[in-house]
Amino acid sequence: MPKQNASCEGLAAIIAGLETPEGNRIDLWASGPLTYIHSDEALWYLAICPQSGVQVMCITYSGNGMKLGDNILIRGGMRILDKTHIVLDPCLASREE
Repeated sequence: MPKQNASCEGLAAIIAGLETPEGNRIDLWASGPLTYIHSDEALWYLAICPQSGVQVMCITYSGNGMKLGDNILIRGGMRILDKTHIVLDPCLASREE
């Protein structure tokens, strides 16, 4: 468990220059406002953080009743798509306490 969760404001600094060693997984725990929620009836796609910064999408099996604007915690295996998009898959999501 990390000492603290990454915030939306701190994500750019975390991923700047980060290289994932071949075959290794890096986990990310991040919290922020839920800005996107969608389900295709098999999976749920939840995203945190505003579009003006780095956004993180969590691919999970349940929306857990969360709604847009809820502060949530997402944690999972990180894949950096580009300098403003991160995907966590697999991922767990819950309301931030």
